[in-house]
Amino acid sequence: MKISRFVASMMMLHTLLIASVNAEELVYTRAFADGDYGNYHVAVLHALLNATKEYGDVTLVPHPQPMTQSRQMLSLLKEEADVMWSVTNQAREQKLIPIRLPLLKGFAGFRVLVINPSRRKELTKGADSRTLKSLTMVQGSDWPDIDVLTANGYKVEGEDWSLWFDSMYSMVSRNLVDAFPRNIIEVHRDLERHKNKDVALEQFHLLKYPNYEYFFVSPDNPALANRLRLGLIRILDNGELERIFNNFEGHRKAEILANDKNRKVHELGNPTIPYKLDYARWDKYKDLAIRALEKEMSE
Repeated sequence: MKISRFVASMMMLHTLLIASVNAEELVYTRAFADGDYGNYHVAVLHALLNATKEYGDVTLVPHPQPMTQSRQMLSLLKEEADVMWSVTNQAREQKLIPIRLPLLKGFAGFRVLVINPSRRKELTKGADSRTLKSLTMVQGSDWPDIDVLTANGYKVEGEDWSLWFDSMYSMVSRNLVDAFPRNIIEVHRDLERHKNKDVALEQFHLLKYPNYEYFFVSPDNPALANRLRLGLIRILDNGELERIFNNFEGHRKAEILANDKNRKVHELGNPTIPYKLDYARWDKYKDLAIRALEKEMSE
């Protein structure tokens, strides 16, 4: 009897998982030691592991050392950790296994500007892309976004890692740079943390480009990759992923920023990834997202 590729992949998954993922602990990397970091991503990991308990009980454990994105990748390759989450690019997808479900619904590519309040007079509603490209911006030195912005003609300085991006916000506060583009999921949390600095949210502009935040695992652990995919399929299908997403106030505020009609949208290309997903908004295109994950499991 002929069986479908997906059914065959599920049979293979069962064999692989029994052999490889029946581990007691699953170590995830983190950028900060603060208890507020990664609550959403950890909640999703808990949910998808609970949704696949037939493949073993797993305890999630944070890596003891906060680290940069590039160091997180190295920790997976050295088998010091099992899973990380970050914005993707082609280089990361060549080194690690991406789980191609945009955890932030594609909002990682919606960027608003954090500025010194003294800059407001320059950034009026009538300002165009040439005005924005005349600004000096700052991003993390190992973030894929720095390449995206540079490729689109923006001036960007790279800054090394610091706790809760303190050095970047300090650069804005001290007028050492003109703007810090932040994704709409994180910006309100950041501003609350840095409310003692001379920084503010710019009101009239939004940078938008294809940008997806995924879970990643080591290339030596395809069984774990498929367990994560299967778990995501199940919590997508039963609505649990959407409930988890909506539990976070920053996510609800991000939707407001994304739909703000007062903001001029500046569309950018992203040369760091060779594709554009038609299911990034998995809340609206659930069936497409599930089929894409099923296809990855069968390949």
